[in-house]
Amino acid sequence: MKPCFVGVDLGGTNIRAAVATSASTFANHVAERTPAQDGADAVCDAMASAILKAADGAPLGGVAIGVPGPLSPEKGVVFAAPHLKGWTEVPLVKMMEDRLQCPVAIQNDAHLAGYGEWTAGAGKGVRTMVFITISTGVGGALVLDGKLWSGVTGTAGEIGHTPLGPNDPPCAQGHPGCLEGSASGTAIARKGREAVANGMETRLRNVPTDEIDAEAVEMAARAGDAVSIQIYRDAARALGRMLGGIINLINPKLIVIGGGLIQAHELIFQPMLDAVSEMAFAVPGKDTEIVIAGLGTDAGLVGAVAWAMHEFGSVETSSAVVTHSS
Repeated sequence: MKPCFVGVDLGGTNIRAAVATSASTFANHVAERTPAQDGADAVCDAMASAILKAADGAPLGGVAIGVPGPLSPEKGVVFAAPHLKGWTEVPLVKMMEDRLQCPVAIQNDAHLAGYGEWTAGAGKGVRTMVFITISTGVGGALVLDGKLWSGVTGTAGEIGHTPLGPNDPPCAQGHPGCLEGSASGTAIARKGREAVANGMETRLRNVPTDEIDAEAVEMAARAGDAVSIQIYRDAARALGRMLGGIINLINPKLIVIGGGLIQAHELIFQPMLDAVSEMAFAVPGKDTEIVIAGLGTDAGLVGAVAWAMHEFGSVETSSAVVTHSS
C-alpha cells in the first residue's frame, strides 16, 4: 500500500484531518472535538487519532498541521496558541512524530489557509498575493514571487497586529492601537457591549450582554440599527486603511479576504474597499485586486493537505516553496 499524506487543521473547537488525493484535493475527511482545555498531550492524542482515522490503515508518508498561533516551522515549536490551554513553547513536531512515527511539518493556520487559497482558491495562478482572514482575530499570509513567506522565525504575516493610532483599543495580547483591537469579531462584540453600557439607543439593548457577539451586532445592523451599522463601518475603515498600507509596502497583484466576518458582505466589504484609497497610492492601488476568498471554511484544510504534499510528496505535485529570510 502506498504511503498517504495527511493535512490537519487544528482549531480551538475542532480538529479536521484529511488525506491528500492531489496537491490541492483531499478525501477521508475526519472531524473531532479539540480538547482545548486539557493540555498539549491531550490535543496531540486527539490529532493522532484523527490522522489515523483519515489514513484508514494506509502507512503515513508525512503529516502537515496548521496551528492557531505563532510558531517556528524549522524548530517544530509552537511559541503560543491563545485558544489552547497551556500551549507555551510546545515541541509539537517531536510530540507528533513520536506518536505517528512519520515526518511532521507545522505552519501557522492562517499561513496554510492563505496557501490553500493560492494553491486552489481565489489566488490560483497569481505570483504575489496577500491573504487576510478576519474572524475572532485577524491573521494573514504572504505569497511573494510564488513562495509562501514565513519570515526569520516563521511568524510573518501577523497583519492583525498592524499598528493604528496609539489611543486606539488594544488587541487581546495588550498591544495598544492594534488593528485586531478595532477590526476583529472580538472588537466588534466589545464595541456592541460598550454601546449598551454607555446607554446608546440601539437594538442591542434587547440582547443579553453575554450574548452580544459579532453576529448579534451584524443582525442588529441588518435590521437597520444605526449604532451597529457604525460599528461595522468603523471596523471596515480600519481594515481598508490597513490594506492601503499593505499595497504601498508590498505592491501585491491580489489581496484575498477570508474568515467568517467577511460574510457580512455589504456591512464590511464595500466600506473596506472605499477606505483603501485613504492610504494606498493611486498606481499600486489601481493595479491591486481585492477579492473574497473562494474556499470558505475549507481553506485551512486544503492548505494543510497541499503543504503535506509539498513537504513530503513528489516534487511534481507542487511548484511552491516556503522561504525563510536570512
